[in-house]
Amino acid sequence: MPGIFKRCGKFFLAGAGLVVIPALLWWFFTPRPPLLEGVHFSVGIYDRGGRLMRLGLAQDEKFRVFTPLRDIAPTLREATLLYEDRYFYLHPGVNPAALLRAAYTTYIGGDRRMGASTITMQLARLRLNLDTSTLWGKLEQMERALAYERYYSKDEIFEAYLNLAPYGGNIEGCGAAAQIYFQKNPGRLDLMESLALVSVPQNPARRNPLAVRRMDESGVVDAALQEARARIYSLWLEKHPEDAGSAFMNHQRLKVYTPAELAFRAPHVTSEALQLFPLRTEIHTTIDQNRQKLLENMVSSMVQRNREQGVTNSAALLVHWPSMEVRALVGSADFFNAGIEGQIDGSRARRSPGSTLKPFIYALALDQGLIHPRTLLYDTPRSFKGYDPENADQEFRGPLFATEALQLSRNIPAITLANRLSSPDLYEFMRQAGVKFDFGREHYGLSLVLGGAEVTMRELAALYAMLPNRGKYRELVLYKDLRASPATRPEPDASAFPAEGEAYAPPGRETAGKQLLSREAAVVALRMLRALPANQRIQYASIVSRIPMYWKTGTSNGARDAWTAGVFGPYVLVVWVGNFNNRPNSNFVGLKVAAPLFWDIADAVYNTENIRDIAMQGMDKLNLVRIRVCSATGDVDTSLCRDTAETWFIPGVSPIADSGVYRRILIDKATGMRACIEDPAKTERAVVEYWPTDLLLLFRRAGIMKASPPPFLPECAGEELPVYGSGGSGMPPEILSPKPGVVYHRSLTQPESTVITLHASGDADVTDFYWFSGKTFIGRGSTDESILWTPPGGKSIVSVLDNFGRSSSIKIEVVQSE
Repeated sequence: MPGIFKRCGKFFLAGAGLVVIPALLWWFFTPRPPLLEGVHFSVGIYDRGGRLMRLGLAQDEKFRVFTPLRDIAPTLREATLLYEDRYFYLHPGVNPAALLRAAYTTYIGGDRRMGASTITMQLARLRLNLDTSTLWGKLEQMERALAYERYYSKDEIFEAYLNLAPYGGNIEGCGAAAQIYFQKNPGRLDLMESLALVSVPQNPARRNPLAVRRMDESGVVDAALQEARARIYSLWLEKHPEDAGSAFMNHQRLKVYTPAELAFRAPHVTSEALQLFPLRTEIHTTIDQNRQKLLENMVSSMVQRNREQGVTNSAALLVHWPSMEVRALVGSADFFNAGIEGQIDGSRARRSPGSTLKPFIYALALDQGLIHPRTLLYDTPRSFKGYDPENADQEFRGPLFATEALQLSRNIPAITLANRLSSPDLYEFMRQAGVKFDFGREHYGLSLVLGGAEVTMRELAALYAMLPNRGKYRELVLYKDLRASPATRPEPDASAFPAEGEAYAPPGRETAGKQLLSREAAVVALRMLRALPANQRIQYASIVSRIPMYWKTGTSNGARDAWTAGVFGPYVLVVWVGNFNNRPNSNFVGLKVAAPLFWDIADAVYNTENIRDIAMQGMDKLNLVRIRVCSATGDVDTSLCRDTAETWFIPGVSPIADSGVYRRILIDKATGMRACIEDPAKTERAVVEYWPTDLLLLFRRAGIMKASPPPFLPECAGEELPVYGSGGSGMPPEILSPKPGVVYHRSLTQPESTVITLHASGDADVTDFYWFSGKTFIGRGSTDESILWTPPGGKSIVSVLDNFGRSSSIKIEVVQSE
């Protein structure tokens, strides 16, 4: 008897070995099956609140949104387990009890066919594309399920299943199903929506929410569907009896959407994102969909209102300057309109900015101590080495305060200031602020002031954001959180990202920025854009006075681009009107078409948000003071003027030199003429105005009569002529023509046909100018008279002498040409 037991034990051990040894070999050597590696997912692009803006197709033309298990609604996870595999977290991938029950029910009991596939087995079938209709296919499915359990955690397996399960048509995964059928993130599904998705993978074509809605609407009764629905409800109520009275709303009231109704918001932003980040499955932007919709409506309405004036296209960009986040971006008036090339993104197109760069000339001038807001600037004809700029209205307005010159967008004062800038000049400042130039500084010269170089709307917005950000340049932020699919976890090559200064900030990257302006210059320049001249505020006076806004218009040469850029509350707003094909239109004037759009958008935002003038907060902590200056000249020395006004002043930086307009002179009490020797009994001191002769001419043309200083007494001839106070002994004349730095050409065959105009501007008491070429006298003329001169060939020194002996000289060159 013992021998029998001994022999049986040997047979038992041998049999066990035949099972255990292969099992151990399988356990150690079976390859790791792929989970989600190699699966291509859709790219989902979301706004700053996590709402979907656009969902792209995966490479296999499927909607498949990768969703981490933690981001799936708990109700959907629990209901899926109850319906599909309630013992999922207990079995090793195959449920023996379920297999026996299914085999008995299907083949012995004679009831309906019952499946026994666990979630892990279903994952194996979906992921490995197994044919499980045969016995060998089913065995392979179970073997691969055990392999999945060998290498992956339960949560990883469950996550993969929920991302691959079919939900009807080309929709796979609960993430895509939630976004398409319910327009929700899968984490926000309610109980009713979760239960509507649970049974879909067992029969996607007939049980998907859209098919169910159509059957319900047509009155078709599907017994299998009704049974599945009843089973889901029963299983849930068994676990959650407290939901019996409230959780199950009528399924017919479930709002279900079609794939055609899938979100397609901010098309220019989402199209850019798809191009920039093809390896990403989830891209979170800084776009605020409410603001985006508002700007889209405003741009579209403006185009419709102005269509008779030839306006067909526009773009707008709204930036939250404290964070530098782009909150709304409208690249064109209609993305789908090929007639206006609507798919071009106007925020990235390089266009001439017109006069929108002028605030930065004034900011730099403030920073370099050239001006304060009431510094007197001259809007008179000027030449800059052959560059003869004009104003848009072809007129000159004479003396203007810096603030006034900026608000009126006068070209000559801005160019004059730009010509005096150094370290940095405007070109270097813009280059440091991320503006991409096609050429070097010499190519643009002073034309840069008037839009001679093209910039993008995004670059312009970043420039304007510097002003409320106290002179600090920071990059725009458009994309924040970028998630790669499990199959493409490695970072893409750095060349895939936008260049420095463009609208992208990698996750976690700090945008500390660069201090390009002093805090004081930035805030004063911004304030100079606030008090707008009355003639620019008539139509929108109530909006401009009610909302704290600081703005500047611009019109490109040839009327191809109309701009308005500025700041209100926490926002920088830039709007553009024009054509992408560069077709000009006389109506493309910044103040005419772009400014009203700017004001309308600012007003609409103001009406939906508590806008405060936060850009001006904390000015008391800056190196700024309010001082009184002469109201007519901006002179810091107020001892010579009767009327004064307040202005902002940067101690140690702002200029203290006077204009020289106000001067004290000696007056003979008896005759009213100027005296040259002070005698308390016969003379008195008086303050008079000394305006340059070219300005006096402008005054006369405008009907403004300025009194000239009285003439000297006859006995003053040959005496040193005293002038007291600002201005010293007077200003030397300024040669307006010929132009320094210009090479003149003289005809070789007809040299007498080459004529140069001699013209100068002098001090207020000047009556005559005397012109010389070297030591050769050319002629004499009054202050409002020009002399024509036929120059010799070669280099010459041209000099002018006023009737008080003050002189100036320039060098010119005349070359022979055929």
